[in-house]
Amino acid sequence: MAKIRAVVVEGDRERGYKRIQVLFGINSFIEITENDGKVMCLLGARDGGIQADASTANGQFAQFVHELMERHPESIWKEE
Repeated sequence: MAKIRAVVVEGDRERGYKRIQVLFGINSFIEITENDGKVMCLLGARDGGIQADASTANGQFAQFVHELMERHPESIWKEE
C-alpha cells in the first residue's frame, strides 16, 4: 500500500537535528543528515538512489533539483 510508512527523527530543535528519514510509497525514501557543518540529502527507491550536498544555496543538491525541473517541466512545483 502506498503511504508514509515511517518517520525517524534524531535530535531536536534546541540541540539540532542529526538525521531525518522518511520511508514512503512502496519503496521510496529520503534521508537528510547533518554532520560537521554539512547537510547531505539521500533520495532513493528500493536499492539505490542519489546523495547530494545541500549545504549551500547553489550547491550540488540545488543543481540536481534544477536538472530535474528542466527534464520534467510537467512536475514543477513553485511556491507562490
